[in-house]
Amino acid sequence: MDRLKELLENANRQTWIIIGLGLTTILAVGFLLLGNRPAASAQPEFASQSMMSDSGMTASSSAAATTSQTSVETTMYVDVKGAVKQPGMKKVTSTMRVIDAIQLAGGFASNADQKQVNLAQRLTDSQVVYIPKHGEQVPASATGGTSAAGGGAGAESQAPQVNINTADLTGLQQLDGVGEKKAQKILDYRQEHGGFKSADELKNVNGFGDKTLARLKPQITV
Repeated sequence: MDRLKELLENANRQTWIIIGLGLTTILAVGFLLLGNRPAASAQPEFASQSMMSDSGMTASSSAAATTSQTSVETTMYVDVKGAVKQPGMKKVTSTMRVIDAIQLAGGFASNADQKQVNLAQRLTDSQVVYIPKHGEQVPASATGGTSAAGGGAGAESQAPQVNINTADLTGLQQLDGVGEKKAQKILDYRQEHGGFKSADELKNVNGFGDKTLARLKPQITV
């Protein structure tokens, strides 16, 4: 009996030792995990801040590129005159050149003297692009077939005057804003009424009102 009681006491002592070691191990592992958590959470925070910084830099770069593009391409208007198929005011940008304005005007007319025109010249706002005919002298104020006049009567006077009683279909199209259809109306009226007695009579032609006449008057003779 004494031997059995001694064995039971030793067994209980070993059990408590094992339990104590187990608790000690659990507590040690817990402290280790708690100690590592801040370092682990700091990494995503750093990554998040880095992503936000990169995103901000990308947005700034895009905004800068957009601003740069906007500042380079400015909308302008030029007045294309002379030997083109569709003369008149054209909407362009500051990066475009004379050849672009001519293309917007329908291209060269069949009698255009392209050799007198500087097709590579960059356009400027309010510029008059004048395309001469074969055998026609370029206006003295024009450079390479173009002029940077600011519009109004000064710009209109740079184009040669057109006699609406003698000019043919192509010659009438040299008038500002007069295409083939309007030129034909002038010819029809001239044939029906025996010619124009004055520039003011142009108002009798369908499509030519007071404003159009005021713009064309410096360009026409009778």
